[in-house]
Amino acid sequence: MAELVARSATGAATVRYYLTVGLLPPPVRVAPNRFLYDERHVEVVRLIRLLRERRGLSLEAIGRVLPELLPDLVGRPAGGLFRADMWREVLEAGKDVSSATRERLVDAGTALFSRRGYADVTVDDVCKATDIAKGSFYRYFASKDELFLAVAAAVARQVADAFPRDAVPGIGPRESVGVLAAAMSQHLAVVLDLTSLAAQRRPGYAAALRALTSGVGDAVRSTLEAEVVAREPGAPDEVVARAVFEAVRRVVTAGDAEPADRLPR
Repeated sequence: MAELVARSATGAATVRYYLTVGLLPPPVRVAPNRFLYDERHVEVVRLIRLLRERRGLSLEAIGRVLPELLPDLVGRPAGGLFRADMWREVLEAGKDVSSATRERLVDAGTALFSRRGYADVTVDDVCKATDIAKGSFYRYFASKDELFLAVAAAVARQVADAFPRDAVPGIGPRESVGVLAAAMSQHLAVVLDLTSLAAQRRPGYAAALRALTSGVGDAVRSTLEAEVVAREPGAPDEVVARAVFEAVRRVVTAGDAEPADRLPR
């Protein structure tokens, strides 16, 4: 412990707390009151400090990030965890970065989350799709959750833009449901996962869901004829709700008609 404290420049009490909350792999017990640590512990403690100081992440958020950075931490040998280039990327977190790269990550995340869903996509998947080093990812997003929320906002904009473009002039609420369901279908996994995560009280997801539904509802409201909205002020919100169910119905119907092994993953 004394050597770990010295090499990581972190107090013993803090290191013990990291162990207690599961941020560090357990040390090797060699005696009742003696434990051995290795290079993994030094580097992870340093990484936790960097993420707190450079990115301002809470320990809870770091607990979600570490498995993405170090997916096989426990099974690693007692050697260095990071390549030099990954350390450089983490150390550079917080510097000015290109918005174009961030947009590429959001675009790749949109495609992956829409096709495979939140649970089946990892940060590594997104990095491979964009040919970006995993260490670089954390210069743009603190976690997979933060990327998913950015994707949800992008999906809201895409659906809101698609509806008025695809709707015929003078369209009514009933016909609007089918048009909106078609626009929403390709991103249905994102919408449903966003709803599920909001129901689980995950921080930020309820606000993102409200933003999505209100943004799409505004697009419907601006497209419907004024007298329809005046007569039925709740019609746009009802169109959004019904469109989600209609998009789900279409997926269920397609699933019944096509063998499961032929459906896209």
